[in-house]
Amino acid sequence: MSKEKPRQDPSEKMQEKEKRPEKEPLSEEEWRRVLDKTRQLSASSEETSEEESVLVMPLTEEAEKSLEELDQRVVERLSSRYVWIAKRGRYGFMFVVPKGKEEVQQWSEEWAGFAVDWCREMLLHIVSTRTLVMLDPFCELRPDRHKAVRVILDSLVKEDLGRWIDEAEGIVRITWKADDEWAAEIRTWALETGRTTFTLFKLKEYRKDLATLPKVELRAILDRLVNRKQARWLDREQEVLEVLV
Repeated sequence: MSKEKPRQDPSEKMQEKEKRPEKEPLSEEEWRRVLDKTRQLSASSEETSEEESVLVMPLTEEAEKSLEELDQRVVERLSSRYVWIAKRGRYGFMFVVPKGKEEVQQWSEEWAGFAVDWCREMLLHIVSTRTLVMLDPFCELRPDRHKAVRVILDSLVKEDLGRWIDEAEGIVRITWKADDEWAAEIRTWALETGRTTFTLFKLKEYRKDLATLPKVELRAILDRLVNRKQARWLDREQEVLEVLV
């Protein structure tokens, strides 16, 4: 997908979606294929670091369509929690960046909370302004959706719900679960399943909620177990870990 391709007006895009015949929701296997294709596309770029290589590059048309379908399902699930998403006609002001400083803070904090829940449901750990502006409901922000998303991401980082990986490019690591929680959860999972020895690649394969987490982040989480003497690296270079009983 070329960067030069002009974006449709959100209202036109929504009208097109309404005309499309309803499709079966993506299966877990199909969604994993989308992630794999996206990672391969991102990894092919010499300018993109490992941390940035998940859903921050331009997607293929097929991958973008699949991502939009998953996004639609997630937004529908979250609509029961965020009334202003479900009833946009009544809460249209939530899609316009306020002018007052205090109003902007309240507005962005509400959106930041939604963004974290959205990432959790989408199983995403890394997001970018470039990706968010093409997906519902972020695509409906105005008057400038790119600037609006940056305001939301700024608020999210200030609330310690994420950190900038590349602030200039608008790429953020979303923290929808603390690293200590991940470490404890991985250890419990390993002991319960008997998969106490694994590579980082296999762990990402076993756990779909870790599939989009960059390896550098996952290594840091596993190092917490090692430092607590709850695991050890059998081969750190080859990324082989053993969880200790």
